[in-house]
Amino acid sequence: MKSWYLLAAAAACFPGIAAAQDSNTRASQFDGVRAEARIGYETPTISDSGNVYKIGSAVSGGGEIGFDLKAGKSVVVGPYAVYEFSSVKLCDGPDCLKENGNLGVGGRLGVAVSDKALIYAKAGYARISFSANTAFGTGSTTKDGVQGAIGVDYTFGKNVYGLLEFNYADYGKFFGVNLQRRHVAAGVGVRF
Repeated sequence: MKSWYLLAAAAACFPGIAAAQDSNTRASQFDGVRAEARIGYETPTISDSGNVYKIGSAVSGGGEIGFDLKAGKSVVVGPYAVYEFSSVKLCDGPDCLKENGNLGVGGRLGVAVSDKALIYAKAGYARISFSANTAFGTGSTTKDGVQGAIGVDYTFGKNVYGLLEFNYADYGKFFGVNLQRRHVAAGVGVRF
């Protein structure tokens, strides 16, 4: 009879052992809600007939929120939303075209390469907005497209991490020419 009690007690411990091991996987370090402050450098471009022209290059700043869900011992997946303000401006005399900002939403897939470092890729929807001031008046427009990014998160404390990310967005045809955005960002984030 005592053997049955011992067997039952041992069986009751297995879920606790499994849970303890599960919480110590690399992906567990990156699991949960996150929020980031970001600063970057961007170059929106237009291209036609194989030629690429810069609209300008400038500093951008903004933030991102997301949720990473553990999907394996070293893998996390989840949604994200990012918005970045822009200071890109192209002027010809009194006529100016200004990029106002960029919105992105999509999914992120990350692989923990250590307890502190996560390499990730992102893909999703992107929207860029412009305003124009000319001698004939003012106006604004937006353009939708797709974006992709690769980056790395590195944990510095229990919940704080730094990041470096390279991003590319393609918005398709914009007034008859192709519109793209190239962007590099660094930032600091917190996991909750």
